[in-house]
Amino acid sequence: MALHRFQKGELGHWLRVVADNGEPGAEQTEVPDHVAKALETLRCIEAGADGRWRITDKGRLALRMEEPGAIHLG
Repeated sequence: MALHRFQKGELGHWLRVVADNGEPGAEQTEVPDHVAKALETLRCIEAGADGRWRITDKGRLALRMEEPGAIHLG
């Protein structure tokens, strides 16, 4: 099975969804299975004790790098 190819801005979108889903009382937004599997493979998310996805430190870093104000040295 091929890994999901994220389009520009899509990685940040799904990481934000997972992060928001983890907030207490948050309305849960479904993450498609193929996207969740890709994020898990990239080690940006992991299953929590309650079985819901939670964002990892690597995922938080990736989310921060997706923000418009992130500095990218090229």
